[in-house]
Parts: sequence; structure tokens; C-alpha cells
Amino acid sequence: MDPHTFRELLTVAGARALADAAALAPAEATFLSCATALRKAHPPELARAALETVLLRTKARAKFARADALFFTREALEQATAEAVARHRAKRLAPFGRVADLCCGIGGDALALAEAGATVDAVDTDELRLAMCAANARALGFAERVRCTLGDALAVPLPEARAAFADPNRRADGRRFLNPEQYAPALTALRARFAPGFPLAVKVAPGITHADVPRDAEAEFVSLNGELKECVLWFGATRAHERRATVLPSGESLAGAPVAGGDVAPVGAVLLDPDPAVVRAELVPLLAERVGGRAIDEQVQLLTTSADPRTPFARAFAVECVEPFNVGRLREYFRKRRVGRVTIVKRGSPADAEDVLKKLKLEGDAHRTLFLARAAGAHVAFVCA
Repeated sequence: MDPHTFRELLTVAGARALADAAALAPAEATFLSCATALRKAHPPELARAALETVLLRTKARAKFARADALFFTREALEQATAEAVARHRAKRLAPFGRVADLCCGIGGDALALAEAGATVDAVDTDELRLAMCAANARALGFAERVRCTLGDALAVPLPEARAAFADPNRRADGRRFLNPEQYAPALTALRARFAPGFPLAVKVAPGITHADVPRDAEAEFVSLNGELKECVLWFGATRAHERRATVLPSGESLAGAPVAGGDVAPVGAVLLDPDPAVVRAELVPLLAERVGGRAIDEQVQLLTTSADPRTPFARAFAVECVEPFNVGRLREYFRKRRVGRVTIVKRGSPADAEDVLKKLKLEGDAHRTLFLARAAGAHVAFVCA
């Protein structure tokens, strides 16, 4: 879709095309047949744009509660911050009043900031994405709070901004970059456009190496429903700790500095599998201190406790059986208990999960979680209820 076609999509004729496209309930498999049908009533480019919008709105429902009112491109939707994550971040930035959203894309973060009460200067070099950002702000009633500017994030004047968020491009020529100096714009360039100490947050790849995190930044790793989503570097007045792990949707955070792990302990009644945000933030030892847990191995990020600590930062499993890894013994164990479904979790084990599952030859109605992991240097199987 080009900017001209998108402007047509915003007209009365475009609204009719969208309504007709939605009535066809298109899917990827039926896109061509739906396009043929829609072109009988609408110009070809408008018909295609309407169908594409309806398809993307369906996909976007996983990220946006009001997806059916918004506009996307395929790449922009893939890159857009999930609504729950954007709202979490907006809570830290909105109190500054006026916030610049650099490389704003279709406006996921700008909308969250506006919803939180901030006035937003949304900047992007992509004319289509910026037009969609403006249309999305109007659709949600934030037109007066989101001011869109086409231009370079490093050069657009922002005299009234009191804080800034940047989501630089981490992809080029089909490659994804982890080092923020390879982004467009680069992290050092983004920081250089603001005065030292300016409140700035920069979204980076969650796989960033800790060596690439500036010493004066807080690195916050964020997960949503147990899936690691992103890392944000917080600078200036927004920085509060060295590392932070935040779990959504609860919004609870574990923050501090990485500490050395304690002694390895035998597995007790409960096995704790830390949230990936805690693992990436290197805060598993801090979590162990908080819940009275101990590591089961020097290299594996699993903890054990005598009772369920009810923490949002780890999944707790009741340990039913612990023994050296042996497929034959596991098969017999599951056969006696009529276990027909097993969820395998690997942590440091060389075993192939699919191969193990085949060899177990499961039959029955019961379910167990099977951890294949290292414990005190040995490969061990943990059967958990």
C-alpha cells in the first residue's frame, strides 16, 4: 500500500471498501478470490488495500484491544509493541508531560503514551507509517495529543519534549542486529542528540549482550505471559537500577544488580523455572534470595525450594520423582501411572525431546511435566505434577 491509496482508504469510498472486505471474512488462503470479488465494486488498489487491512486487523487482535479500528502494514504490525508492553512503558514516561516518540511506526507506543496522559511528538521517516500513526490516534480519540512529524529522528527539532522514547530499526537486508550500534539510528547517535542526563528510553533486542549495555543505563527485560518480548535501556532520570525484570500482565518487577549464585542444592519438594525476563536480566540469584531458593546446578537456571513461594517471577512445579536420565525407567514410571501426555522442558540436557517423547510410548489420561536438566553436573530427569 502506498500513501495515496491509504488516503483513499480514509475516505467514504474507503470505508465502504473496508466494510465490504470485512463482510467477506478473508483469510490468507482466500485472499485472491476475495480480491476478485471485491474488485467488482471497488477500484483494484483500493480493494486490495481494504482486504489487507481487514486481514491485518484480525492478526493484530493479539496485540491491540481495538485492532478493528486501526491501520497497519505487515512489517509494522510485526514490529509494533504489544499494547500491554507499551502501556507498562508509558507509565514511566508519561509523568514527564511531553514525550518524543522517535521512529514511531504505526503508533503503538504513541497511543499508549497519549492514553497515559502525555502529549506526544511522533516522528518517523516513513510517510505511510506516519500517516497510519495519525489515523490511529484519531480513531482512538487522541488526535490532539499525538502530533506527527515526517523527518529524521536525529534532526527533527523537539524543543518542548521533556523525555523521549526511541524504537530504532534493528533490521537491514533481511538481517537482525543485536548490537545497538548497528541500529538505524545507532544508540550513540540517539543519545548524542539530547543533553547529558536527558530522560531517554531506547528499545533494543532482548538478545542484546550485556557487554553492549552502557554502564549508565538500566536494562529492563520485559516478558508477557511468560514470553520474553523486549529490552529497554533507560537513561537519565528514568534510570532507577542496573537491571530490571518485569513480568506482564501483572506488571511486577524484580530489580537490582546481578549477584553471584549461591551453593548448589539437591532438588527439594518444589522446582522453580524462572521467567525468561529474570534469566536474561541475570537476576536468578537475586530471585533465589527473595524466595529462599537454591540453584540445582551452576550452569542451569532452575531453583528449588521446600514449598511453593507463590512468586510471579517463576513457574513452580511439585516434584514427584527425581532420578538419573533413563528413558526405559521413565517409560515404566509413566506406564504405571497411566500418563498419556508429557510436556518436556529442557534445561542443559543433551537429550532430543522429540526422540524421548517417541520412546516413552505414552498411554493413558494423566499429564506430567518432565524436566530434562543438569543437576550438580549430572543429567537428571524431574517428573513434576
